Amino acid sequence: MEYQTQQHEPLFSKKTIGRILLFSILVFSNGVIQTSFFPAVTLFPASPDLLLSAVLGLALFDGERSGAIAGIGAGMLAISLGGAGTALLPVFYMMTGYLIGIFARINFKKNIISWFLYVMLAAAARGLLSAFYTVAAESGVNILITLSSVLVPEFVMTVLFSVFNYFLSRLCVLPFRKNSELE
Repeated sequence: MEYQTQQHEPLFSKKTIGRILLFSILVFSNGVIQTSFFPAVTLFPASPDLLLSAVLGLALFDGERSGAIAGIGAGMLAISLGGAGTALLPVFYMMTGYLIGIFARINFKKNIISWFLYVMLAAAARGLLSAFYTVAAESGVNILITLSSVLVPEFVMTVLFSVFNYFLSRLCVLPFRKNSELE
């Protein structure tokens, strides 16, 4: 198996700057919605991790480099907006974006079924990170209550609301990729 290198655009080209701006708007708007809208609306049992699905979408449609860079930015944004309690999120999002970008390029097609598989795996890993952090930070916490009242609802909400980021990420990458590269 031979590793194929991706073509690099110059850093200050119009295409690269446009890509950075558009991807930043996608990640920032997801962060704002995740930390302001969902906690304020009591209809939903938990806040979905929209930043995770935005990173996955960029990794799926634009590759592992975009996924890793968007992951670092999304993790820093989650911490700075106060929607996350762990400093491990930038590393987690970066690794998730990078690995999903590689898997999408090598193994699976970029369809909605693969998307839900990626989101479920990433949301489960995020749940494990949250559970580890909760147990480490809080003494005497009941992990079953945390699992049933926080982690499972967050997993379900992340998977359900991730479908919007599937289409938004695809739309954001469309001006920079050929249609054949998105399939």
